[in-house]
Amino acid sequence: MNKNYKCVLFDLDGTIIDSGPDLIDSLNYALQLENFNHIDENILGSLVGGGAKAMIEKALKHLNKEVNKNKLELMISSFLEFYLKNCSIKSKLYGNVISTLQIIKPKFKIGLCTNKKQHLTEKILRDFKIEKYFDFILGSSTNLKLKPDTEMLDFSLKKLNCSPIHSVMVGDSGNDITPAKELGMTSVFVTYGYGELDNLMKPDFIIKEFNKVCEILS
Repeated sequence: MNKNYKCVLFDLDGTIIDSGPDLIDSLNYALQLENFNHIDENILGSLVGGGAKAMIEKALKHLNKEVNKNKLELMISSFLEFYLKNCSIKSKLYGNVISTLQIIKPKFKIGLCTNKKQHLTEKILRDFKIEKYFDFILGSSTNLKLKPDTEMLDFSLKKLNCSPIHSVMVGDSGNDITPAKELGMTSVFVTYGYGELDNLMKPDFIIKEFNKVCEILS
C-alpha cells in the first residue's frame, strides 16, 4: 500500500455530517404535500447517496407509489426548498471531525466530493464553520456524472493537482468506494454512516471513527 499520500477526499453525508434527521424531514415534507405516507428514519440508509431526485424516487418505490415526470419535478423542488431552509437544524458533525481536519490540514490537500447540490453543500459547510478546512469543494451539478461514476472524484483530484495513487477517498457507501478503486485511489469505508458494507465493495480500510483517518495517512 502506497503511504506517500498527498491528498484526501471526503464524502459529506454519513461521513462528516449526520444529516439524516434534516433529510428525512425534507423528504416527508415533499411526500406530505402529495398526501403520501411518511418515511421512517430507520430506512434512511437505503435512500441517501444519489441526490434529491434519487432519494425521492427510492422513497416512492418504498411506498409503492408512482408519479409522472412533472409531479416528480415538483416534489424535488419542494424537497430542495424545504431542505435549503432546514439543512442545519437537526444535523450534526460526527465526533472528532474538526479536531481531525485540524490535524490533517497542514500536511495534506483536502477535498470534499458529494452528490449533494453545490449550493447546499457550501451552505452546510458554512453553517458548521468547517469550509476553511477544504482546499476544494465539489457538489453535484449538470456538468459531471454523480458518484459512483468516477467523474466527480477525477475532477476533484485534477483541481487539487493530485494523482489517484497519492490520494485517499473516505466515505460511507459504494458511491465512494467504487469510483475510488476504479481510479486507483486508496479507499476508506466508515462504518458509522448510512451505507452498508457488502462483499463487492472491498475497501482498503474500514474505520469505526472519523479520527482513525489520521492513522491511515501517517
